[in-house]
Amino acid sequence: MRLLFINRYFYPDISATSQLLTELAEDLNGKGDKVTVIAGNTSYLGGEARLPAHEMYKGIHIIRVGFTCFGRSRTLGRLADYLSFWISALWAALQTKDQDCLVVLSDPPLLSVLGAIVRFVKPVKTICWLQDVFPEVAIRAGILREGPVGRFLRRIARWSLHRMDQVVVIGRCMERYLLSHGLPARIIINIPNWADGHRIQPVPPHDNAFLRQHGLEDRFVVMYSGNHGVVHEFETFVALIRETRYVPRICFCFVGEGAWKNKLMEIVQAEGWQHVLFLPYEPKALLQSSLSAADVHLVSLRSEMEGLSIPSKIYGVLAAGRPVIFIGPSDSEPAAIIREGEFGYSVPPGDTKGAVRTLLALFRDHTLLKKQGQAARQYFNTHCERSIATERFRLVLQQVAAGSLTQRVHMTAISPPARSQ
Repeated sequence: MRLLFINRYFYPDISATSQLLTELAEDLNGKGDKVTVIAGNTSYLGGEARLPAHEMYKGIHIIRVGFTCFGRSRTLGRLADYLSFWISALWAALQTKDQDCLVVLSDPPLLSVLGAIVRFVKPVKTICWLQDVFPEVAIRAGILREGPVGRFLRRIARWSLHRMDQVVVIGRCMERYLLSHGLPARIIINIPNWADGHRIQPVPPHDNAFLRQHGLEDRFVVMYSGNHGVVHEFETFVALIRETRYVPRICFCFVGEGAWKNKLMEIVQAEGWQHVLFLPYEPKALLQSSLSAADVHLVSLRSEMEGLSIPSKIYGVLAAGRPVIFIGPSDSEPAAIIREGEFGYSVPPGDTKGAVRTLLALFRDHTLLKKQGQAARQYFNTHCERSIATERFRLVLQQVAAGSLTQRVHMTAISPPARSQ
């Protein structure tokens, strides 16, 4: 197959969508598919360096386009960055010839509209790999006001999704949301995100360089690793830290960057907490060590984001074989897989007592901690391993390219293993 992907970030960027797309492209190329990726020429974390306009990476042709780089601090600057990349990527896609499938992600938002335009102009099958549902995420996060602009964006987003040959969602809650808003079931397929279980494996404490580097060998480490974004819930984290500040050995470690990290740092400084550590993103090569350094991981999602966004950080945690405390809605994908795999606990946002009780139960019971860690890796091996997910994606691409995607019977062979609701 000749495949074209569009996303703002790709190798060597460290953002979540970049890493997922890079791994998918690598696996597709390894199976003999010809992969081209249109991405931006800067990194997620910004900086002055510009990546080359054309590059070959493991047989993958990367086309990098320029766009404005005002950053995420101001709404108008963010919108300018989105629009400029959108225009540049559209032009590059129209110039790229002889593709069997075009796959657009959702960074920046409304790449599905770009896909619909390309599909109208060129004879190419089109797929939207939906990581977030826009503009609903922006509206509920307070970035975009509900009003004429919001209603227009909502209409054009739905129009474009209806014109996709396939919409790949990353969780059952997202599938339910789209179905409830009129998207036909025949074009939706659920392929959850993943992690690479060969690169991320459980590392015992006595071999863990991350613990030694940060002086955490004798601490009970509670870690949040990844994007600290607007879709994530952090008020319950603050209360949890406050209520457990006198418990000996517990240390909270926040690894990564994002919208609410600075606010959390200000609270920690104002209250004088000494048991909280903030660190930047870890390089991918060191992720195994950092994720394994935790005794338990925190994952969160705001209640109003159910079905609109799914924290993919949970898959790396499972690969590292660590229990999860999820602060978020009970019907979201992380809560569902925690129930199925029995590798942690789900706590509603705002339930400080429940969060404290759950954390202390794991802190005091090493046997329970070990049992849930083993269950996490076992569930990962069965459901969340990279090779399982990317092969499922490849089968979807083959069916789309062959024009048989509308027959739901064909999807049974590539759907995830049956899970309880």
